Amino acid sequence: MPHLSVLPLRAGLAALRLGQPALPGAAGDGLRRAASLRLRPAERPAEAAIDALRGRLRRSPDAVEVVDYGAGSAGSNAPERAVAEVYRRAATGPAWGRFLFGLVRGMKPTGVLELGTNLGLGAAHLAAALALNEAEGAPHGRLVTLEGAPKLAALAAGHLARLGHGVGDDDACRVQVVVGPFAETLGPTAAAEGPFDLVFVDGHHEAAAALAYLATLRPHLADGALVVLDDVEPGRDVRAAWDALTAGPGAPPSFYAGKYGLLVHRPDAPAEAADSDLRGAATAAARETPPLPTSAGDA
Repeated sequence: MPHLSVLPLRAGLAALRLGQPALPGAAGDGLRRAASLRLRPAERPAEAAIDALRGRLRRSPDAVEVVDYGAGSAGSNAPERAVAEVYRRAATGPAWGRFLFGLVRGMKPTGVLELGTNLGLGAAHLAAALALNEAEGAPHGRLVTLEGAPKLAALAAGHLARLGHGVGDDDACRVQVVVGPFAETLGPTAAAEGPFDLVFVDGHHEAAAALAYLATLRPHLADGALVVLDDVEPGRDVRAAWDALTAGPGAPPSFYAGKYGLLVHRPDAPAEAADSDLRGAATAAARETPPLPTSAGDA
């Protein structure tokens, strides 16, 4: 029996697909697979293992220290939060986790980047799909996930390891967890680990920050790479970034999925013009949002 949240999302995505053009290339393959929100028999054990982790996190009596760079914290005297509360308020939910899983299963990426590891639920879905792809003959796929809070990153790394994913800096490992403010880690990580076929931006939920991160990532995206922005619903701060990125005749192919916004990287776009557009959009968005902190990490 599917999660209760899967059925309404499946219906909503079906309706949205009727009103929007298809995405090109591998991104389109990924979206078609993801929007069905259906699992094949061989995929069910992986989701069952993630569901078991969800159950443990919902019932956890533990607390974890959370450094919230995205809210402007300097990182000192970081508050402790109940793990169960962090799960309830910030973790990737079952239906959207399955959507991410489907994107990876359909696209067959080898390089995946996530901004905002949190408890590792989104990463768990991404890594599980990479593992299944490889088991079916696809090239080795690797997930690099960035997290600002050291204790949260350590907790997530443990969760991913217990799910059977090698976690470490070695290229043979399925997952690498990079700890530190995004403003400090994103540029060097992208240069060292790119190009990326799929990027999931799920941290520091401010429009100006999202645009700045995309400007940093642009040289490190593969041809036809898919960028997924979280929290682009009307009324959310990142919506201003989504509107700026998808406006005008030169906008990249995109798909609005409600909570997530999907953008396809166009390598044929003139780099100077694209970077200028991003800088202009970031300036406009910054008028409505707090300025980008000097050490910005995940929210």
